[in-house]
Amino acid sequence: MLNQTVGNFRVISLLGEGGMGVVYLAQHPEIGRKAAIKVLHPELARRPDVVTRFFNEARAANAIRHPGIVDVFDFGTLPDGATYITMEFLEGESLAARLKRVVRLPIAEAVEVASQIASALAAAHAAGIVHRDLKPDNLFLLPDPHTPERPIVKVLDFGIAKLSVDTSGSGSVKTRTGTVMGTPSYMSPEQCRGTTAVDHRTDIYALGIILYEMICGQPPFISAGYGDLINMHIAAAPVSPRVHAPGVSPELEKVMLKLLAKDRGERTQSMGDLQRALKANLGKSVSTPDMMGETMSATPIPPRSDLPVHTTFTTAASMIEGEAAPTGRKWGTPALVATLVVAGIVAAATLSGKARDAKTIPAPASPVAAPIATPVAPEQPPAISVKISSTPAGARLVREKDGANIGVTPFDEAWPQGQGVEKLELELEGYLPEPFAVPLDRGVELSFPLTKVPSAAPKHKRSAPHETPEHKGTPELSEPVPL
Repeated sequence: MLNQTVGNFRVISLLGEGGMGVVYLAQHPEIGRKAAIKVLHPELARRPDVVTRFFNEARAANAIRHPGIVDVFDFGTLPDGATYITMEFLEGESLAARLKRVVRLPIAEAVEVASQIASALAAAHAAGIVHRDLKPDNLFLLPDPHTPERPIVKVLDFGIAKLSVDTSGSGSVKTRTGTVMGTPSYMSPEQCRGTTAVDHRTDIYALGIILYEMICGQPPFISAGYGDLINMHIAAAPVSPRVHAPGVSPELEKVMLKLLAKDRGERTQSMGDLQRALKANLGKSVSTPDMMGETMSATPIPPRSDLPVHTTFTTAASMIEGEAAPTGRKWGTPALVATLVVAGIVAAATLSGKARDAKTIPAPASPVAAPIATPVAPEQPPAISVKISSTPAGARLVREKDGANIGVTPFDEAWPQGQGVEKLELELEGYLPEPFAVPLDRGVELSFPLTKVPSAAPKHKRSAPHETPEHKGTPELSEPVPL
């Protein structure tokens, strides 16, 4: 593949190799933009089910369009039959690599990371996509050039995602019936049971496991055997997070344990709800004055050596389904990226000094007027442009959460920038309602052709005016009944 051209990019080096395929570094020859190209191994590229899961990542990323989802530029099949995905090149490290290195994150940082993941998945769920394999290996941390202590999170590997809407134009993508898919340490109870009714709340459970691991230094359930681990997800109660991390506040502990409810109806019901709960508890996430949450448990937890080397390929499907990974292959470079950027954490210097004796301070000769403070207007969040149109115009925009009518089409307003999505519905008499979601982190311009309500066919009048026993009391219909 070296020096070959794939789409608009030329392959310049090998980044890594795993059981599913190879990752190359490529560069656009004209503008210099870098990209990562993932190529399936030839023996796997001949299997339609594996290729479908491989391309699911590209379809999902294209459907979501969120800054927290890795950007996919292109995907397809090369003349020699090799299947590939071209995506943005990321410089940083996976959350799995970070946890292997530092064991746990400060509580405030863990809450921030979880909030960013929830924002990205809220957009995925609004697009009808459930990840189903959320884990630290599939979460990538990038240094924020403006705020080094705040990582930027990217969600990867939608390879086994459930696409409940058609994003390819050729019918919805489905997995084999009854197949258990996921990674055991992060699978929801409903995934462990193999039920087909897996919805967005399985991602909420997995994020609960990840948040627990980031704060406590280990997942809530640990076992050497897959069977025991699955039974724990189904029946065992997690140990209180405060046992491992005493600095966790009671409010944050309540949020964490609600994510891990066995009954999905008792969990936090949406990623938006989770974002709001984390934001409300961020200021009181620790029960000590140290807001970075560095309080450790009494017994230090040694670094974990059982974590796999990071790869952006989804290997969980072959592990759970019993598919043997190709033999004779070993890792090249240990990560998707060529550079690990470790964000430096600047320690705040404590100013100390001896208190001066009040008696030694001379009184001023004359009163000095205190300077008049100039009032500073509070900083307003940046605005986003929201433009909604419909054919025909005049449809009402109804907010889902409270049923409020916020305007009619054509709709053009500036909203404060935020996180998550605002779910709305277009309503116009004589037309079917049109539900949709507006992402709050960027401006949108959407247009919807409304569908007319189908007319009911009129029933024929009976030839005899007398009622028959089986139709007694049923009114005659000479024209359509309004819906």
